Amino acid sequence: MIATIQLQDIGPVAGLEADFGDRLNLVTGDNGLGKTFLLDACWYALTRAWADERTILPGPEAKKDDDPKISYSVVGKAGKEVQSEARFDFQAQSWKGKAARPPIPGLVIYARIDGGFSVWDPARNYWRDSEEGGKRPGSYQFSKSEVWNGLIQPDEGEAPKTICNGLLRDVELWRLRKNAAFDRLQSVLARLSADESESLSIGEGVRLRVDDVVDIPTLNLPYGPVPVTMAAAGMKRVLALAYLLVWAWEEHRRSSEIKKDETTDRIVLLFDEVEAHLHPKWQRVFLPALLEAVESLLLEGNTSSVQIIATTHAPLILGSVEASWKPGHDKLFDFDLVDKKVVFGEREFARLGSAENWLSSESFDLSSGYPIAAEHAIAEADAFMIEFPDPASAPATDKSRIHQALMATLGGDDEYWPYWLPYFEQNIQPGGMAR
Repeated sequence: MIATIQLQDIGPVAGLEADFGDRLNLVTGDNGLGKTFLLDACWYALTRAWADERTILPGPEAKKDDDPKISYSVVGKAGKEVQSEARFDFQAQSWKGKAARPPIPGLVIYARIDGGFSVWDPARNYWRDSEEGGKRPGSYQFSKSEVWNGLIQPDEGEAPKTICNGLLRDVELWRLRKNAAFDRLQSVLARLSADESESLSIGEGVRLRVDDVVDIPTLNLPYGPVPVTMAAAGMKRVLALAYLLVWAWEEHRRSSEIKKDETTDRIVLLFDEVEAHLHPKWQRVFLPALLEAVESLLLEGNTSSVQIIATTHAPLILGSVEASWKPGHDKLFDFDLVDKKVVFGEREFARLGSAENWLSSESFDLSSGYPIAAEHAIAEADAFMIEFPDPASAPATDKSRIHQALMATLGGDDEYWPYWLPYFEQNIQPGGMAR
């Protein structure tokens, strides 16, 4: 797992420092402040490669005498925290660190926001003794299409290698074989489902085209089976994540058997925008279910470390982990814009209950959960009642205009009406109306 990271003179935050929890880490912040940037840097620290070839570079304003660097510590197979550092070489236009072998962080999976995945497997992507100069094979980079249709990599002087058959072929093959991979996939899907009434599971394969001999897996939904290629975007993302988790674990297990080595007891999952495409009822349960699925279904409970670092914009995601939050093991971080500068730091996690309370927390910085028009109408009504505490002396035209604005933006049973209506109707003096 990754323990710490420091970024100097690169990215939106000039001197970013993070001391991660060993279990669950959530990162919030507005668009464009550096959440994905941080995940990319964490992937590099864990694998010494760049996700989807997205190399982090110093900005154009960087000067020749600047010293951009990435410092980090990773806990490897031996359980020790190892410090490392990479500095940017302006002449070579690349990052350079020590050539020594890095620690083995475990199986690392990065679920990218573009629908693609990056996978680093210690059984297949670590240094090989037989390779001249200690060169090691790269990580596996899946585009969204390659997750579904397969990943093929060129091999110098030989035929291309099939790294992954893809979701469409593998899932149907697993189903026909009724193997352990299929059972794991079904179990992971069931855990990640929103509720029992809409529990995802794989059904019989179907042929969709006359000129295509591939049978397409189906999802069993309450209203009947649906080919996975025609499923909703949220269900596709859940299915793709479940498949990549199971595929990565199965391939790691098989590779370890061939090498006569033990399977890893560590998994690190980097997850960009957990809530993407998910209905609120999925957001309320998804992240705890994902953590449980990785711990119990893939590693079968025999794990010394499952670490998740996830970014989110959704208050329901924050609320979903309140019951399972473990102080000392889980951490909350936030990017914020202060005086036109991006700042980053750890936030104290507190159980806030309602999603509306999370909206107005430091993680999201909204003044309320109301729409903008309603928020403005309430603010104007509050200011009006404070300026004219006696309803009888309040300008009738302005009072009527404010009332119409509230009528247009608030529901009939909104909790603000008991503050405003007595004042508007001039029955009683307002009390406690400032919100």
